[in-house]
Amino acid sequence: MTRFGILAVCTGNVHRSPLAAVMIDRWARWYLPAELSDRVSVASAGTGAPVGAPMGSRPLAIAAALGADGRAHRATQLSDDALVAADLVLVASRLHRDQVLSQVPSAMRRTFTFREAGRIAERLQPRRLDTVADLRAVVAALAEGRSAVAAPGAEDDVIDPQGLGDDAYLQMAAQEVPALASLAAVLLGMPPGDQAAYRYTARESALLSSVDGASGSVDGADR
Repeated sequence: MTRFGILAVCTGNVHRSPLAAVMIDRWARWYLPAELSDRVSVASAGTGAPVGAPMGSRPLAIAAALGADGRAHRATQLSDDALVAADLVLVASRLHRDQVLSQVPSAMRRTFTFREAGRIAERLQPRRLDTVADLRAVVAALAEGRSAVAAPGAEDDVIDPQGLGDDAYLQMAAQEVPALASLAAVLLGMPPGDQAAYRYTARESALLSSVDGASGSVDGADR
């Protein structure tokens, strides 16, 4: 069976990339036709992962507030095989994009930062999504649209909240989730109303209201 693989990448694979992966996986199950969502696999990895570590408590709480469950996540080290297999690679920053391309140069046209992918997606028209070929056509359209949305470098990066307080995690969510929702509108069929809701909710301080109840955190591990 032909599959479509999405890989999210950061450094430690306990904050930024697992949040992206659990949200994208949830949206794929919600919005794509069932026969197509069954062919989509979503994973995450880190360029310097503490292998086996769980998702940090703050991103875990953010994911829960947004309707996703990151409790099963365990940090994984990025491998060349994972990059070769992925149809779409989403990275937290320009540094991670450079690291990905240094490992697998052929991944250039399918590798984007979270925020870059969101900016490009906002310029694309939603299309019918019935097959893996349709999803791959969206990735090709993202690659074609890259030059039209070039932005100052810092606008391509999601803040690394490692070692910082709640405000940094809220900033991470505010930078990451709306961009991913924009991507989901064209890649996963997220309706406009839901996209607007995620954009609004991702900027709310209440996202961290359940952080005290989250367990198994390693908030200092995402370097």
